Amino acid sequence: MSGLGEDFEEVLDRVWVHRLARLEVERFDAGPGTIINAHARVFGIEVRLGREAWIDEHATIGGGSAHDPGAQLVAGHWLHMGNYSQVNIARGVSLGDEVGIGIGTRIFTHGAYLSEWEGFPVSFASVSVGSRVWMPNAQVNPGVRIGDDVVVAAGSVVNSDIPSCSFAAGVPAKVRTPAKWPARLTPERRGEVLSILSKEIANIVGRAPEVDGEVGTLVMDETVFDLDRRTVCGPVTESTEIARNQLRRRGIRFRFEPSDGLYRQWPGESDE
Repeated sequence: MSGLGEDFEEVLDRVWVHRLARLEVERFDAGPGTIINAHARVFGIEVRLGREAWIDEHATIGGGSAHDPGAQLVAGHWLHMGNYSQVNIARGVSLGDEVGIGIGTRIFTHGAYLSEWEGFPVSFASVSVGSRVWMPNAQVNPGVRIGDDVVVAAGSVVNSDIPSCSFAAGVPAKVRTPAKWPARLTPERRGEVLSILSKEIANIVGRAPEVDGEVGTLVMDETVFDLDRRTVCGPVTESTEIARNQLRRRGIRFRFEPSDGLYRQWPGESDE
């Protein structure tokens, strides 16, 4: 059972699609844990999603010319698409791991309406986005390349490439702060983050996990979440799943999943 309710259908192994979603793709694949919610639209020639993709209500993968040859989306693990976000795949879009496409964010691979023969601007080009990128309520135009570890401010319009390790903002978007992340937090900040997490989990579960900012661990029901190594070791309980979800909500994700009552590393990840 998925725990999502009877309105969801399992279309692939642990890939769930709401009955009110539209899924019309010639070649579709997605990793376990992927959920496509009500009124989402996914259509085109090819769409490949990694593990644990979340396609929220009224999000769209496809758009105009989505059935042209070469129209595709290839995304890594943990793709998040918020309400009313859109990825136009007419000329191909590639996304790395942990790409957050926030509410109202749009990625375009073509822009055309008035006659190119009469000099009006027409643009067709693929878009590439690296890993660990967050774009809340932003717009990305055709031909853009975005590196890894990038945050694009809300309301920004990205017309040109953004290098890795950048914060970009504005219309058009420009790099405002280079090379701030990823970074190791100070001991004080590590303690603060874990304290906040502990209180959030305690408010839901009724008891607080053990936390240690120095070694970077959170322990719930004998299960150890190592935030530095990104490992999980121990039994699966309702409380540990709540803890794992609260960590996820703050961007701390683990390549582990429940299996036979224990947390186990994703298949194929043991050598990483």
